Amino acid sequence: MRVLKTAAGEVRDVAFSPDSRAVAAAVAGQGVFLWNLDLPTIAPVRLEQINGGYQPADLRFSADRRQLAWNLTTGRHTYDRDTRNATSEAFAVLESAITWRLGADGTRLISNHGLSDYYLAGWQWKEDEWVRQWHLSTRHLSVSLPTLSPASDRFAILTRDTATGAVQTVGTYPYSYAGKLAFHPNGEQIAGLNDMTLLAWALPTGADPRLARNDNRKHFTALAYHPNGCRLFVTSNDATVHVFDARSLDRVNRYTWQLDKLSAVAVSPDGTLAAAGSANGDVVVWDLDDQ
Repeated sequence: MRVLKTAAGEVRDVAFSPDSRAVAAAVAGQGVFLWNLDLPTIAPVRLEQINGGYQPADLRFSADRRQLAWNLTTGRHTYDRDTRNATSEAFAVLESAITWRLGADGTRLISNHGLSDYYLAGWQWKEDEWVRQWHLSTRHLSVSLPTLSPASDRFAILTRDTATGAVQTVGTYPYSYAGKLAFHPNGEQIAGLNDMTLLAWALPTGADPRLARNDNRKHFTALAYHPNGCRLFVTSNDATVHVFDARSLDRVNRYTWQLDKLSAVAVSPDGTLAAAGSANGDVVVWDLDDQ
């Protein structure tokens, strides 16, 4: 177990590189921090400050692991690990968007717009520009940040096809306000959080979710699937990471770290490491048992 230091602020996101040899963390009001886990002395590269424009849940390495990118309010910011140069790309289609998500391959984009039209839009990158594929009114819906599937072919608020905007599955949600969502690696399930409750919907059936509750009065804060899809890692305000069986939602393990309230979690692509970020800017990285 290693504790990586950033700066005072809540860790919003953590992410591993595709080869599991680097980890990055986005810290509210402080910037993005990047560590090479192979180095004997681990000191972070501190990247551009984040001053309110950071869009959570899209801190991501490129497939060749050489670039690290994250979303700002108006576009994408990218750091090249070879040249150590950073670039920003503004997307004109986001002019009135309040939140947005970019697909893993960079060719699909979902934008969520508020006053005065209230709509979701699906975009595809074609011939050097974003072309709108569909438009969906949300005037009578309460819409939070969309969550894209690993293949970028679906998103969840309600689950809709990103090519057409057509409804695929509707599941009941037994609470009055939206929580965080995540897709299972193979798309067979969606998991979500609401206060002290973990929820999971089977796809494509949807319907009523299975529920698992924290065994104390602390709220769950973030979740991530193990890449094999068998386990869900869930952080909590009690400074622990709970591990649930993804199908049954039985709690199968628990990691307790003497940090602070935990606010972000990720599992490495090879399944050997996990990382969790805390409210005070610390990031803990640890080896996993067989999952």
